[in-house]
Amino acid sequence: MAKALYNIKPIKEINCPQCGYPLPIYFLYTKLVECPSCHSNIFLEDEVAKVIGTSSALSPEPSLIELYKPFKYQTHTYMPVGKIRYNYGRGFWEEFFLKRDDSEGWWMSIDEGDFALEKKDDISTLGEFNLDDLRVGRFIKDYMVTEMGSGKVEGFSGEIPEPIELGMRHNYIHLSGKGSELLTIEYDDLGKSLFRGNWIDPFLIERL
Repeated sequence: MAKALYNIKPIKEINCPQCGYPLPIYFLYTKLVECPSCHSNIFLEDEVAKVIGTSSALSPEPSLIELYKPFKYQTHTYMPVGKIRYNYGRGFWEEFFLKRDDSEGWWMSIDEGDFALEKKDDISTLGEFNLDDLRVGRFIKDYMVTEMGSGKVEGFSGEIPEPIELGMRHNYIHLSGKGSELLTIEYDDLGKSLFRGNWIDPFLIERL
């Protein structure tokens, strides 16, 4: 019955401009694709695909979530189509870009057994705040800051909706609300973004 819910298919296919390898594209707003054959980073803009560099091949790590292997969580099916690995010195965490069965794009973060499922939201919903004033234990509206950290992009695979570069610094702030509710603020020199979702129980994830 679960497999019948899986209807996520590529919206188009392109060929790597470097080696010609066929690359299925699953998300309408994909901006960056890694070719699994030659590891070229391919930037997509309108109908133009161009090579902008190469990626370091990520070493495989055992994980409940794997690229292009769909899973079900609650009432929806998700296809992981991209993965970014961030190094924070003593280890790393991974973020998977997911296409849901209703075509929406979601992110799943996995760090030492903690799973979070979030979708990008409008940062203006938090009102005015100063990043420099935030500390663990402080509040923005009804959400308390529970973690602050950063890491560097170690590599990526698949397709993602935004351009990134190896070594790029990723700063984040987790804010917890009622129950499992989670907000994540991500920021760099260009601005800040908001992601809204929940911490989830990995035992409720059903691989298809």
